[in-house]
Amino acid sequence: MRSSLIAMTLAVKGVMCSAQYITTEDIPRFWEAVDALAQARDHADSIACFHRRYLDRASEGLQRFMKVRDLSPEHYVNSLAKAPRFWKSIRSRTLSIAQREERIAEVLSTYEREVPGFKRPNVCFAIGHLSTGGTTQKDWILIGAEMVCADSTTDKSELNAWLKDALREEDQVIAYVAHEAVHTRQRSGPRTYWQYATKRLLVASYQEGVADFVAQHVASVTINAGVRSYGAAHEAELWNEFARVMHGNDISGWLYQGASSAERPADLGYFIGYRIAAAYFAKARDKRKALRVLLRNGAAEKVLRKGGYSGSCHVHADGS
Repeated sequence: MRSSLIAMTLAVKGVMCSAQYITTEDIPRFWEAVDALAQARDHADSIACFHRRYLDRASEGLQRFMKVRDLSPEHYVNSLAKAPRFWKSIRSRTLSIAQREERIAEVLSTYEREVPGFKRPNVCFAIGHLSTGGTTQKDWILIGAEMVCADSTTDKSELNAWLKDALREEDQVIAYVAHEAVHTRQRSGPRTYWQYATKRLLVASYQEGVADFVAQHVASVTINAGVRSYGAAHEAELWNEFARVMHGNDISGWLYQGASSAERPADLGYFIGYRIAAAYFAKARDKRKALRVLLRNGAAEKVLRKGGYSGSCHVHADGS
């Protein structure tokens, strides 16, 4: 009986790993809330129902997610109403994430071996409302399951152009964990905060680019295949444009634009930051030391200068 209870606890709470854990417990609660909406009397009752059945029962991870993202019950109810075919098509995919826990744990173990100073974070998969794939909060990785589970079977017909592009033909569960895991290791200090206040575009692009580079180098995955493909085809012109503005604070043309980027892919700052990191790493003799340097957010200027990136570097755009 005791062993059965332990097994049930692990199934709900996730896989315990080095005192950290991977949790998916909020996902079935989300779908319980969705099913309960059929009994709601009106819009206000739907919002109250969703709050009661999902957000009020949030795990510690989802509670942290709610602090860094606006996960209001109104947004959930509205999103479900606007894209019912999408949500129906993604349901089984989100519920299957628990089956990936072993592979996720393997990636984090690889980081412990290969990334200097890496400490295994907690990982929470919850359901957002199509607004974020992943983020971090201290030693937590917080993943929007509905974003990372999408694949070729997902019905995207009701979504805007940016979401159709952001939701890939193959799921990105492992890639998002690998990317966000790097963010939990990156270190900031007074220099970083000063640079972020005075040259935000360079520092933020560097931070995201390093996360992409380390995920590719260590785990052989990326969340930005489309961005990288476009960047490789337009690298020199993108660098010339970026170099003129990189010491400013306006990131609107390069990072986190979402659907507002109509003429070219959003988030091309990730590509530039990735290439800055790749150029530095390619030149470094001591690769482990180079990783340590890359993981310092305040090292953006140093890495750019010593790596010599200027619109190309002696590695392929895929990092090989």
